Amino acid sequence: MPDDVAPERLALALRAVGRAIRSSHTAAGLEPLPPTELDVVRVVAARPGLSVGEVADALGLRTNNASAAVRSLVARGLIARRPDATDGRVVRLHATSLAITHRGQIEAAWADDLVAALDRLPPADQAVLLAAGGPLQRLAHALQHPADRADAEPTG
Repeated sequence: MPDDVAPERLALALRAVGRAIRSSHTAAGLEPLPPTELDVVRVVAARPGLSVGEVADALGLRTNNASAAVRSLVARGLIARRPDATDGRVVRLHATSLAITHRGQIEAAWADDLVAALDRLPPADQAVLLAAGGPLQRLAHALQHPADRADAEPTG
């Protein structure tokens, strides 16, 4: 890498972008969800029927933290707990229609804010940033799954 501080600058920039995007749904008048709870909703909506432990594994969380997020989401009506069909000791999680709607509204607010910010940048910067979507998804996967082979494509 030509610049020794390039990874640090990229990490700081990505963190600032993430923080700004996460706050945009609150500014749009939507109910604020802590980042962990929003992550739980996204995982459960994408993979209905997971257990709390499976959600924790998918997000790299401790089970007690995932459980606390699930309890809060159940109280908000965003996650439903259903007993497993074959093992009554296991509870399966499902996103409610309210969760799907709320998630869609939040992600739309994020996209709207991103488009507005991109519109204020020079066209060359816009093109570079829009083209970076795939590499950034692969970077996120590599950070979330450090044991995976470097040349493997992400599955999700």
